[in-house]
Amino acid sequence: MADKDNVLWEKHRMFLPEMRKLAVHRCGDCLFFVNIQGRKETRKGCVVNIRAYNSLRERVPATVHAAEVIKRVGLEGLELCLQKNSLEAQSCARFRLNSPGL
Repeated sequence: MADKDNVLWEKHRMFLPEMRKLAVHRCGDCLFFVNIQGRKETRKGCVVNIRAYNSLRERVPATVHAAEVIKRVGLEGLELCLQKNSLEAQSCARFRLNSPGL
């Protein structure tokens, strides 16, 4: 079996046309990949699991306070948001392209 960390493995896969968008983009380009600000430090994280942001009912801010994340999804949800913090990870099924001009 091929090593999945190998760049050549990632570049030579075949994709269905509708899956190309997910395969080409990275988490760093996603609307839901934001700064999560705590008391002493700021970390990157994915807020796609917060229902208000996932449904786009509320505008996704560039920086979300950790207290707001805890209020909406609890401590376990905050840990889940902070686990997904790699800029270069392949995007998930809920990917939305971040439009900085809007």
